[in-house]
Amino acid sequence: MKISIIGSGNMGQGLARLLSAKHEVTLVSRQASADGAKLPGVASATYADGVSEAEVVFFALPYEGVSAAAEKLGDLAGKLVVDITNPLTADYMGLTLGYSTSAGEQIAALFPQAKVVKAFNTIFAPVLALAAQGAKSLPTVLIAGDDADAKETVRQLATDMGFSAVIAGPLSTARYLEPLGGLQIRLAYAEGHGAEVGFTFGPVA
Repeated sequence: MKISIIGSGNMGQGLARLLSAKHEVTLVSRQASADGAKLPGVASATYADGVSEAEVVFFALPYEGVSAAAEKLGDLAGKLVVDITNPLTADYMGLTLGYSTSAGEQIAALFPQAKVVKAFNTIFAPVLALAAQGAKSLPTVLIAGDDADAKETVRQLATDMGFSAVIAGPLSTARYLEPLGGLQIRLAYAEGHGAEVGFTFGPVA
């Protein structure tokens, strides 16, 4: 599968490293040549030409940067868009959206002809690094979206990376997933538990 990842920070690079084991991955940023050199086997491209061939597009950049990126990327018609963002306040301890909407729904409004799925917003970059090292006890990827096939594709991508995954409902479920991401950030950083953590969903034995 051809996958473009918008954003070359720790999350973007972590996703690219894991996905490139089974898929054709392009890391899309404003500094394509520099970013591509960091990850052997991962292509690099600029916003102008980085998504034209992609079947799946990950947004791995801060939520507040998505609107600017959207102006450069076009409508992404027919593509599966994976939103991993959390709409955080400047101190990372609160959310700027909630109750009646979510970052996932706002991104879907920016790309009405794409299939937007919320996922990976509760997975930290250090956890992606541990997954790349072969860690077996990984958190659950929670998935929300309005297109059943798109959600199943994202579930398979999560599985390809070594994660368990649970489909959590329609895209409006992002209104719950994003506060969960905010709670995880508070536990990790404000309460001192560190970033090598995550939530796991499953039956109690």
